Amino acid sequence: MDTVTYPAENVTNFVNKHMIPLRINVNTDSVLKYYHYFWTPSLAILDSNGIEIQRTIGFLGVDEFIPNMLLGLGKVRLNAGEYNAAMIPLKSIKETFQKSNAVPEAIYFSGVALYRSTNDPSKLKEVYEELLEDYPDNAWTKRAYPYRLL
Repeated sequence: MDTVTYPAENVTNFVNKHMIPLRINVNTDSVLKYYHYFWTPSLAILDSNGIEIQRTIGFLGVDEFIPNMLLGLGKVRLNAGEYNAAMIPLKSIKETFQKSNAVPEAIYFSGVALYRSTNDPSKLKEVYEELLEDYPDNAWTKRAYPYRLL
């Protein structure tokens, strides 16, 4: 990723604007014990308390890096109870990165954010129906399967 992804201008701009990047040597015992990293590259999104909210293992190209980081930012906001704020990066993934592998997961968590902000379970069913129509064989569609009963 040092050669392909990180030098890309849009990746650099995104990281500088939205993240606090930190590179850690995974051979350091304390890091390995605390975060249980076992393979590189490993990208972690942490909340303001240092709690890991999302981990991505393996190479991410330029086209997948930003949507995956947006997904992590959305999950951080969701985890903090900032449901409307979580919708911003999640919606951005769907609208801006339509071909990204992160889209189905963003749709899924958009439903979670909508449900948590409204307490309306029909939002979860709507998300399942959207996933079923656009991504019928995706793992996130299968995870949303119980919502069909709402």
